[in-house]
Amino acid sequence: MVYVTSIVDEDVRSKIDTEYVMSKLSHVDMNAAIVFVCTSENWRKEDTWKHKDETYYTIRLPYQKVKEADDVRPMMLELAAKKLGISIPIGTGSTN
Repeated sequence: MVYVTSIVDEDVRSKIDTEYVMSKLSHVDMNAAIVFVCTSENWRKEDTWKHKDETYYTIRLPYQKVKEADDVRPMMLELAAKKLGISIPIGTGSTN
């Protein structure tokens, strides 16, 4: 199971849809957690670490791009799939 959570600034919180990403990755058979970080500060770098047979991935979202975008879910899904090293079914990611 892939668990998805976030650490974000209040003004972009409504745009970060972790449940959407988690639902699109429900078919993935791995123990992993993704933490999306989107803050106006340089909170932390992208990290990957293991703890108790679970892999944790930090994905930094570009704050200004998120703030200006209407829908960041496709970007979130694509970044998560890339980080996990998987492909996503056609039609679930960005149409760009």
